[in-house]
Amino acid sequence: MKRTRIIQLSCIILSLWMVISVVGCSKTNSGKGGDSTAGRTPASDEKDNTKEKGKSSSYITDKKITLSILTPEWTGGQVGNDMPVYQEMEKRTNIHLDFQLLPLTDPLEKFNLIMGSDKLPDILGFSNGEAINKYGMEGAFIPLQDLIEKYAPDIKKQLDDPLPGEILPYKQSGWGEATAGDGNVYTIPLFSSSNAIGAVYAIRVDWLEKLDKKMPETADELYDVLKAFREQDPNGNQKQDEIPLVAGQGGKTARIIPLINAFDAHMNLHVDPKDDTIKYGPVENNYQEGLSYLNKLYREKLLEEDYLTSTNDQWLARATGNQAGLMFVWPASGIGAANNGLQKLDSSYKFMPMAPLKSKSGAQFKDTNTAGRMIQPRMAISITNKYPEETMKLFNYCFTEDGTRLISYGIEGKHYNMIDGKPVYTEYVTHNPDGLDPEAARVNDGLLTTALPYQMGWDCHFQAHADADPWTVEAWKIYREPGMVEAPLPTLNFTEKELSRKNQLVAEIDTFKDPMIDKFIMGVESLDRFNDFVKGIKRAGLDELLEIYNTAYKRYQKTAK
Repeated sequence: MKRTRIIQLSCIILSLWMVISVVGCSKTNSGKGGDSTAGRTPASDEKDNTKEKGKSSSYITDKKITLSILTPEWTGGQVGNDMPVYQEMEKRTNIHLDFQLLPLTDPLEKFNLIMGSDKLPDILGFSNGEAINKYGMEGAFIPLQDLIEKYAPDIKKQLDDPLPGEILPYKQSGWGEATAGDGNVYTIPLFSSSNAIGAVYAIRVDWLEKLDKKMPETADELYDVLKAFREQDPNGNQKQDEIPLVAGQGGKTARIIPLINAFDAHMNLHVDPKDDTIKYGPVENNYQEGLSYLNKLYREKLLEEDYLTSTNDQWLARATGNQAGLMFVWPASGIGAANNGLQKLDSSYKFMPMAPLKSKSGAQFKDTNTAGRMIQPRMAISITNKYPEETMKLFNYCFTEDGTRLISYGIEGKHYNMIDGKPVYTEYVTHNPDGLDPEAARVNDGLLTTALPYQMGWDCHFQAHADADPWTVEAWKIYREPGMVEAPLPTLNFTEKELSRKNQLVAEIDTFKDPMIDKFIMGVESLDRFNDFVKGIKRAGLDELLEIYNTAYKRYQKTAK
């Protein structure tokens, strides 16, 4: 295939690797939970290859081969073949991986340079499905559907029934999410549960107790609590310096806008189960009601006044400085960091997770902007790869019971032992002798670095931190209840023409919408102008955008089960 057009591609917004780590993880009460994929019978004829010595029956090739692989840097450490998990994988498969890393900061420039070169890496891994599919349709990547059929029975089974038991507002289709606009499959995904909880609400439970307030369950109850936080001096320093609601990690509007869910409003595009079509939350009446609530909080100084410019350092200083009452953060890295600082002041100071608020209709959910979070694009095979069959077999190994266990739990005897038929982490992970927390102990050895595609099980996270942070345990108990985290849009794949126009329309709509939302919240614009806001979004091309999305959604539905 010709690749001369690749150099001429316009810049594609390349998402960084979606890091799902301790920040969104938890554990079982017993500490002995197995991987959530353990109930899935491997489709291949491979037996459990968990022996750590001798030649593994998972050998892919008798003659060792080397595959070059491009993958983003990992926030917890550098992914490389010096990691024990990848060394063990090499022993079991007889394939050596030569890692090339995209930088965490601004990876797009380097990526485009690599895509414009004459010699691509054998495997290219990144999480922007639109980028993968666009380059695939340009001829840079090998269509994978035939290779999957011939050499990857476990991947095929996963695509046929990707997330058994999930509660979704639409029919699921692994093939539909993996197939590009031209009908080819260019990526092997990483499969993840729809209720990967992400960021959660966290509230000062010691302040609630001190002020004799119960955990708020509705928007009205939360308003009363925030008002008490501001007026009744819960930090006890005789100053009115409490900030009832801070924006949380990263600050900005994204860390306060989820409160609109308490009014049955959606933050962005969503599937309406009533007519099974994609709609846009910001133009719906409930969205106005949610903005009115946020404006009320801002007007009464219950919301951080500088939320729009607040930095991560400012958030942490306010959270650990005994000033913040409520925040929207990741469980371990957010609540954990805040509590670690707070409890240096007083061991009774503590944030704990708060459930999403119940709306007047009785709904209770946390919305998400992350489309395709459950089936995430991961690995493409370049047109210059000399070993496409062996590469696909390697991918399939990652979906076998043996491969999944190696990636999720590591090496038997070092990282885990089998107890009652389930892998259970050793103290090397849970109470590391070098003082590493469970996440670092795993990531440093190559566990869960997602450099290759696989079925991500959550019980391993749940188990690893069983003794580390009760706030994460509580967050998972709350937010993993069915329907509590609303399933995101599936990954929808577009033709080149649709993709180009979609990206243009999204940019134009967001350019108008985003500053207006903050103007409404801060009272710079009156919510009496909400109808003008809706008209402005429609003038920017909303109807055309929804037509593009629903056309792609109909293509997806044709393959749905």
